[in-house]
Amino acid sequence: SGRRNWNAAKDLQRYRHHYPGLIEPENEEEEMWNLSFYKNEINFSPQGLHIDTLLESWWDNYEVLEENHSYIQWLFPLREHGMNWRAKPLTSQEIKAFKKSKEVMQRFIRAYQLMLRFYGIILVSEETGELKRAENWAERFQNLNRFSHNNLRITRILKCLGEMGYEHYQVHLVKFFLTETLVKETLPNVKRSALDYFLFTVRSKQKRKELVYYAWQHFRPRSSFVWGPHDKLVKYRPRSAKSQLHPKAEVKQETPGEKCDDSVERDQNQSLEEQQRAGDAADLQPEVNDEDVKEKISDCVLKGGDGQEKEASPTQQEKEEGLNSETEEVQGAAENDCTKESKKRKLDANMADAKKSGPLKSPTDIENISRNLGECAI
Repeated sequence: SGRRNWNAAKDLQRYRHHYPGLIEPENEEEEMWNLSFYKNEINFSPQGLHIDTLLESWWDNYEVLEENHSYIQWLFPLREHGMNWRAKPLTSQEIKAFKKSKEVMQRFIRAYQLMLRFYGIILVSEETGELKRAENWAERFQNLNRFSHNNLRITRILKCLGEMGYEHYQVHLVKFFLTETLVKETLPNVKRSALDYFLFTVRSKQKRKELVYYAWQHFRPRSSFVWGPHDKLVKYRPRSAKSQLHPKAEVKQETPGEKCDDSVERDQNQSLEEQQRAGDAADLQPEVNDEDVKEKISDCVLKGGDGQEKEASPTQQEKEEGLNSETEEVQGAAENDCTKESKKRKLDANMADAKKSGPLKSPTDIENISRNLGECAI
């Protein structure tokens, strides 16, 4: 559409800031439904199974995983309401309890592997979160392209990974989908969700910067990239030359104006400071007409800490025009000074000649000298 999804931006901003203003039940310690499910004490509802049974019997049952819509909010709970009214929102106390239980977290990783397998992906390393295609990736990608509701599920999974302390898992999963949609072009129907939603679930600011830069490098046409200001992206350099998010091969530049000059200042505090906002499409909000919100979110993409709203920056073209105008003024002033100095010297020489040959006899001579001097005083 050539524009940002501002509903997504608003939703993801709220998520990354841990839902400011969210009021949780006072008796939350007594209602840890999600924790009870992960402890294998209750089944998910409606008409669900205990988690151990689910993880075992549904491991390769792709048809059930596709058609059943009740389990996903139980496997990956969030601190917000979803479409399954029988599922309970996650609480801050539950998150702490999840992280304290080794048994619960092992089930959580297995649930993550279950869904990855459903999407045609394999978790290579539980320590790093590294991913690769599964052997049946072509078949699973076809399903993913066909049924768009899986994009909502992936957004939920990414958010839940962040809540449970697996932010490094977020980075690898987002990078995987950016590569498949923008570089290998195997998931065209996931592309927009990957850019509007997946990309901005990453809570690590630095990793988010690298992912936006990676997306910008491979997006075509680059002039239509709306997820970050181009003037900042041109100057940006990843902190580490060996960063996993830095592309190995050089990207062919479309125009001279898009070249990434190696001489550009590499100070990370002055470039790509913060990413734009994106969020879970599962809970769609009304169209956002507040232009101030749009401008602030867009400007915050690469300008500093999340939530520190600043006045929207001018476009790259306006900055370049301002810079060119300023340069012309400086050059003009320098040329003026040189011209004045030259004419002044010429006047001194004429005055010396006049002393030798006598006073000027014609007013025309004086007018000519004045005309040559321009702004120089006689």
